[in-house]
Amino acid sequence: DNVAFFAGAARHLQGSAAAEWDGAHTSMIRREPVGVVGSIAPWNYPLQMAMWKILPAIAAGIPAGVVNVVVGEGPVAGEALVSHPTVRMVSFTGSTPVGKRVASLAIEGLKRLHLELGGKAPFVVFDDADLDAAVQGAVAASLINAGQDCTAATRAYVQRPLYDAFVSGVADVMGTVRLGDPLDANTDLGPLVSRRQQQRVAEFVERAVAAGARVVTGGSAPGGALSGGAYYEPTLIVDAAQDSEIVQSEVFGPVLVVLPFDTDDDGIALANDTPFGLAASAWTRSLSRGMRASREIEAGCVWINDHIPIVSEMPHGGVKASGFGKDMSTYSFDEYTIVKHVSVEVTDVVRKDWHRTIFGQRS
Repeated sequence: DNVAFFAGAARHLQGSAAAEWDGAHTSMIRREPVGVVGSIAPWNYPLQMAMWKILPAIAAGIPAGVVNVVVGEGPVAGEALVSHPTVRMVSFTGSTPVGKRVASLAIEGLKRLHLELGGKAPFVVFDDADLDAAVQGAVAASLINAGQDCTAATRAYVQRPLYDAFVSGVADVMGTVRLGDPLDANTDLGPLVSRRQQQRVAEFVERAVAAGARVVTGGSAPGGALSGGAYYEPTLIVDAAQDSEIVQSEVFGPVLVVLPFDTDDDGIALANDTPFGLAASAWTRSLSRGMRASREIEAGCVWINDHIPIVSEMPHGGVKASGFGKDMSTYSFDEYTIVKHVSVEVTDVVRKDWHRTIFGQRS
């Protein structure tokens, strides 16, 4: 779908033109390729997100045969790519700490930057929401790709009248999730990317419990036939403090924290109370309530009554510590092209009006 979209969108990449704005000139705007782009894709969606970067660069215009794949460890291959003098732009998707390192290296060469960094997406459930839909949506959005998704629902804020029922419902649905081989059609949730990531997620949960939070369901690696893999159970946590690590930091695993709120203002304030701003969702039957949330929640994308779907025609990118710039959509061409003003003199007059600033009022 991404390939088809950019193949078509490239045909509509346009500049603009102006008539004789001063009587002597006409102007046009050209969009030209930014130059060599160093694109660094993450491990959680390596092919998909590589395409998000490669396709707009190709569509913007590059010579044939100059797409090269560089494989290596980030501190070696990545830093060499970002620092290379021929690279004019760096497009990076990954964690916020690594993004800061990429930015510091790129700025030394005054390179254009596009950063899609970490997320801690809030899932805000107002008291008029469809409870069944919100419960189902929360489980699906928190467990997608085993929670290894920057836009995954990681912290649910539920207005107090629905809080207990929501927690109970999510726990029940999480209890039906089937862990197993991701190639098995009967599997709902596969493993994490590595044992190292499994241990990282487990330590987040352990620290949350030590800080006073409570695990409602999950909270450990499964035993039995799955004990040899990097699996982690769907995990629901409550009673965490808003300023705790489990609420503020990106876990990147199948872990959902649920907190209550009282007023709409409280819910939106809590949703904004992390460094991140990649994505969010609001669940309500009220259009005005949903639209207010979309205006006031600080995120690059706000879904209303859904969470996760992304399409090629719409931009994807964050604000705050989640970075800047857009993947996908025609907005991505703003990242991969430069704007050039072309001015054409149309009078054929030898001595221009502005020459009097040098020669004075000569006949």
